[in-house]
Amino acid sequence: MRKCIVILLFCGVTVQAESLAESLAARSKKLLMASFAAVTAAEAADSASSWGKLESNPVLGQSSFGIGKASAKIGVVSAVLAGEYLVLRHRRPSVYKAMTVVNFAGAAALGGIAYRNSQIAPLPK
Repeated sequence: MRKCIVILLFCGVTVQAESLAESLAARSKKLLMASFAAVTAAEAADSASSWGKLESNPVLGQSSFGIGKASAKIGVVSAVLAGEYLVLRHRRPSVYKAMTVVNFAGAAALGGIAYRNSQIAPLPK
C-alpha cells in the first residue's frame, strides 16, 4: 500500500512539474511578444518624433526625415523582429527571457531617442 501511495505521489509531482514548465514557457512567450510590441511602439514614436526634421543617421542620409526613411526604419525593425521570432520559436524559456530583456532595452533606447528628437525644432519649410 505504501508503494502505491509513493508512486501516486511521484506521478502527481511529475504532472505538476510538467504543468509548471509549460506555464513558464507560455508566460515567457507572452512576455517576448510584449517586448516585440514595445520595440514596434518605440520605433513608431522615434519615426513620429523625427518627421520633418534633419536626420542625423548617416546610413539613412542627412536630409529631411520623411516617408522613405520611415519605411526603411520600420522595414529593418520588422525584419529583425521576424528573424527573432523564427529563430526563437522552439527554444527554451531562458532564451526567451534573454531576448525579451534585449528587446525591452532596445525599446527603452529608442524611446530615449524619440524623446530627444521631440526637443529638436523642425526644419523651416
